[in-house]
Amino acid sequence: MDKRGVTFIIFGATGDLAKRYLFPAIYTLLKEKKIEKCAVVGVARRPMNVQQLLNPSQEFIPHLNLSIWKQLEQSTVYHQLQFDAAQDYQKLALVLQNLEQKHSLFGNRILYLATLPQHFETITRNLASSKIATQTKQNWNRLVYEKPFGENLKSAQKINQCISRVFDESQVYRMDHYLGKELVGNISLVRFTNRILEPLWNKNHLESIQIILSEKLGLEGRGEFYDKSGALKDVVQSHMLQMLALIGMESPSKLTGDYIRNEKIKVLRKIKVKDVFMGQYDGFTREEGVQPTSKTETFAALKLELDNPRWKGVPFFLKTGKYLDKRETSIHLKFKMVECLLTKSCPTDSNYLTIRIQPNEGILFEMNAKVPGETYQVMPVKMELSQPDLNGPKMPDAYEHLLWQVIQGDQSVFVRNDEIEAAWKVIDEIKKKKLPVYAYAQGSKGPKELDEWSWKNKVRWRG
Repeated sequence: MDKRGVTFIIFGATGDLAKRYLFPAIYTLLKEKKIEKCAVVGVARRPMNVQQLLNPSQEFIPHLNLSIWKQLEQSTVYHQLQFDAAQDYQKLALVLQNLEQKHSLFGNRILYLATLPQHFETITRNLASSKIATQTKQNWNRLVYEKPFGENLKSAQKINQCISRVFDESQVYRMDHYLGKELVGNISLVRFTNRILEPLWNKNHLESIQIILSEKLGLEGRGEFYDKSGALKDVVQSHMLQMLALIGMESPSKLTGDYIRNEKIKVLRKIKVKDVFMGQYDGFTREEGVQPTSKTETFAALKLELDNPRWKGVPFFLKTGKYLDKRETSIHLKFKMVECLLTKSCPTDSNYLTIRIQPNEGILFEMNAKVPGETYQVMPVKMELSQPDLNGPKMPDAYEHLLWQVIQGDQSVFVRNDEIEAAWKVIDEIKKKKLPVYAYAQGSKGPKELDEWSWKNKVRWRG
């Protein structure tokens, strides 16, 4: 438990992210007694009171404990602020001083920028000039920047330069909530703590790797934002390239902090784009906030390779899309076929190691074994470990886990400035290609033209 407590200052507190994830995460940290006491300052531009700010979050908290909720409510204030008004930050500094004194807090602060990236520089400069985020030997101040971090390489570099002029990198936590998911965090541990896996984790034994992130949902009111980003900027640049980096990295000296991030950046800098396919679901241009002539992709399939000794020639296939036939996030490692010594009934497919991130989190290994009652016939069998089988504590929500890591000062599950820029470089390269965008029906597996692309690239999708 953190007995000294923490003050959460959430910029963009009236937004959907705070309602669905941040306030429920803080509530859970209190309920599970990871923090003994806290204060919360919701900051946004429109007028509001504490009840209007917090109450919408109740529907996202199962089995609400009214005592804990009351504690959160009594610890929260709302402060109306214009992001570009320096005088408003001076007022905020006084609010923080009085609130921390009232709740006997020591000035440990998490400043969470849950805003659009175009506000990051303005807020960062004002936090520095007002000294709201100035830490001392007695307390820490940490800044969390929500995804997306910029909209291309140039804008990301500009934001990073702004931050580095006024804050130390050790204070900065760039959010990618997928890194807080239990099974994503498990990738490195499964690989580096099991002798049977690490020696096989290379081009000599693996034929290909698939990373799939499929969504059944559409835009959910984010039409204007999504039309400016699309699948490549929204999920490939962040979630999917981060998962690729975790799969592809070399063994770090330690499974912590910058040791992991040092290895991930080496992977991101070695990505080579081999082929890209894009699609757009029928009806996208009729969504609110979307331009009627938009060519923004809502579906993308990529063939990437890593130009390094471990992975030379091994394709990494990425596939993502909205309004598809199912919701799934998974990673599939396909092993090379063994030489078949049977005279008949040889296996038709190789072994797979699958990491299921959502839904039904778990790890699955598919191998070949004898058909019962037969002498030489083989069949695929599955060895499966589902998360509930572990009989451990419940899996924390990603944001609950990530906020706790910020409190602990552990940056290993956050994205460093050079990682952000290397990922944007890959996306910028693809965006320059001006590729065709194929239509697909809502609720389908994607555009029918994907079949030809997949055949050309010798991939049979696992999801």
